[in-house]
Amino acid sequence: MNAGTLTTERFRWDRLTYASALGYALLVGGLSVGVVLGELRQQFHLSGVIAALHGSTFGFASITAGLFGVRVVDRLGRRGSLVTSAVTIATGITMFCLGPAWPITLLGTALAGLGGALLVMVMPALISDHHGEHRAEAFAAVNGAPGLAGVTFSLVVGAALALHWSWRPPYLIITAVIVIVLTAVAWPVSIPETPRQGAFTLAHLRDRDVFVPWLHIVNAVFSEFAVGVWAATYLKEVGHASGGQAAALAGVFGVMMFLSRLVLPTTMRYLGDATIAVSFMVLALGAVVMCFAPGLLPRVGGLLLVGFGGAPLYPLTVDRLYASAEHKIDSISLGAICILASGTAVTLGPLTLGVLADRVGLRLALLIVPAVGVLGAITQRPARHAHAARSIAPALD
Repeated sequence: MNAGTLTTERFRWDRLTYASALGYALLVGGLSVGVVLGELRQQFHLSGVIAALHGSTFGFASITAGLFGVRVVDRLGRRGSLVTSAVTIATGITMFCLGPAWPITLLGTALAGLGGALLVMVMPALISDHHGEHRAEAFAAVNGAPGLAGVTFSLVVGAALALHWSWRPPYLIITAVIVIVLTAVAWPVSIPETPRQGAFTLAHLRDRDVFVPWLHIVNAVFSEFAVGVWAATYLKEVGHASGGQAAALAGVFGVMMFLSRLVLPTTMRYLGDATIAVSFMVLALGAVVMCFAPGLLPRVGGLLLVGFGGAPLYPLTVDRLYASAEHKIDSISLGAICILASGTAVTLGPLTLGVLADRVGLRLALLIVPAVGVLGAITQRPARHAHAARSIAPALD
C-alpha cells in the first residue's frame, strides 16, 4: 500500500494510520513506567530524583533525536527508522521488566526512550505528508491510541498488583501483543520518502515562526507529561491508595486523554481558536484539585480534569508549528524540531517534580503544573493565535 498524500474531503483511517496508532501504542509501553514507579521506589529504595530519571530518559533521548535524528533518518530512511525504533522500544521494555536492579531498569527505559524518540520524530512528518490538510484531525486521532494503551497497562498491571502478583509478566505480555499486531498491520505498508531541503540545524530555531510554536509545544508537553508519569505514585503516596489501586486509578488519565482527543473536532467547532487556552485552564484546575482536594476520589477527579484538558495540547501545538513553518522547512526537519521540543519538556517535567518532591513533598511539588498551565493559557490566548487557529479549523470541519 502506498502512503502518499490523501486527497479525500475528510480525514479517514487507513492501514498506515492504524499502523501509526499502533506505533504510538508501543511507545506507551516505554512511557508507562509511572504505573510501577511506586513499586520501583519501594523495591529499590529510590530517591525522587532517581525515580524521576526513569520517566525522563525519554526526554534525554528526544533531545538527542532532535539534534542528530535527521542524520539517522537520512541514512536508514523512514521505514528503516520506524523498524529500528520498534525493535529498540521492545528491547528496552524487556530490560526494564527483567532488570534486577535500578541501573538495569534505568538502562531499559533509556533504550525504550531512544526508540520512542526516533518514532516520535518520524511520525508527525509522515502523518502530515500522508493526510495533508487533514493533519490536525489525524494528529488527534492517532495520538488517541496512547490513551487506550495507557489504560490497558494501568488496569492490567494494577489488577496484578492488587492480587499481589508481579507486575512484570503482564507488562511484557501487553508489549508482546502490541508488537505482534503492529508487525501484522504495518509490514505491507509502503512508506515513501520525502524530499529534503538542506541540513537541519539549530539555526532554524532563530526564526520566530519556528521558535514561538516550539516553545508552545514545550509548555504543552511539560504540563501533561509530568502528571502522567507521577500519577500512580501521587495517588499512592499522597492519596494513600494501595499499589494496585494507584496503578488502576491512574488509568483514568489515559481514558480522559483518549476521550478528549476523540471529541476534539467537536470541541474545536465550539471553542475555535480558544481551544488551547481553555484546555490549559482545565488542566491547571485539575492539578489544583489534585493538590488540595481531601481524600483519594477527589484527587482522582482532579486527574480526570488534567487528562481531559491536557489531551488536545500536543496535537494542536504541533499542528500550529507545521502551519507556521512548513513553507520554510521540510517535514523531516520539522519532525526533529517537534521531538526536540517534546524532549526538552519530557526531561524537565518529571525531573522537576522529582527534585521538588525531595524538597517540599510530592503534593506541593505538583503546584508547578497549574503554574505552567496558566502560563500556557496566557501565551496561547486567542488574540495571539487567531491566524494560526484559522489554519487549523478547516482540517477539523
